[in-house]
Amino acid sequence: MTALTIAGSDSSGGAGLQADLRAFAALDVHGASVVTLVTAQGTRGVRVADPLRPELVGAQLDAVLSDLRPGAIKTGALGNAAVVEVIADRLRKLDATPLVLDPVINPTRGRTLLDDSGFTAFVNDLLPLASLVVPNRSEASRLAGVTVRTQRQARAACQAIGALGAGAVYLKGGHFEGQEAVDLFFDGRDFHELRAPRLEVPPMHGLGCTLSAMMTALLARGVPLAEAVDEAHTMMHAALRQPADVGEGLKVLGALQRPQKREA
Repeated sequence: MTALTIAGSDSSGGAGLQADLRAFAALDVHGASVVTLVTAQGTRGVRVADPLRPELVGAQLDAVLSDLRPGAIKTGALGNAAVVEVIADRLRKLDATPLVLDPVINPTRGRTLLDDSGFTAFVNDLLPLASLVVPNRSEASRLAGVTVRTQRQARAACQAIGALGAGAVYLKGGHFEGQEAVDLFFDGRDFHELRAPRLEVPPMHGLGCTLSAMMTALLARGVPLAEAVDEAHTMMHAALRQPADVGEGLKVLGALQRPQKREA
């Protein structure tokens, strides 16, 4: 089985398509990749981010989609409107392939990874194709056009993003306050809270990439969406307990391990 990531390259290996491929491999899914932009970055931030020519992005997509037939697809950093439009044009032609959107706008540190024209194209052209959108609090606020500081506001934001055409929304709860980290899953009709004890972790990057990639890999394996969301949440929380120190700045996730299924 194969999953496809359409995302930017992170030269530090902690985020972007490198993090996506690592998550795919942890779930025994072959990872294909389409590079949308190239960054020069380390753990201390993004120094340079250059989108690829849309024609080159389209050629990569054509090569993969005509041959590998991925079971699920995710997008990450896309750069600008021209790249977004090329991707949307290809993905509209697919039939029932789950699409997970990680709306990467700004990295944890450094330069923007989606300009204003790209954001507009993302909302207009990609969101209506999405099976699942996985924003953090600031991304959800911008997508929904509302303030997101409380759980009540988070629910309103999820509904607003769903009204833009997304099939489901998973709003990450790490940036909220409280003794528990509460992620919110809106399946298009009902809300589901995924709770975990709040951990004291150092500044990290690649979390959103990895979480959405794990969900994508599980969907490629045929796991139903609600179960994929729950399993990815469990894997993420376990990996957060052992952050890895690979450079002089932001930490990255520790080992990614699929939880053992309990026998009946």
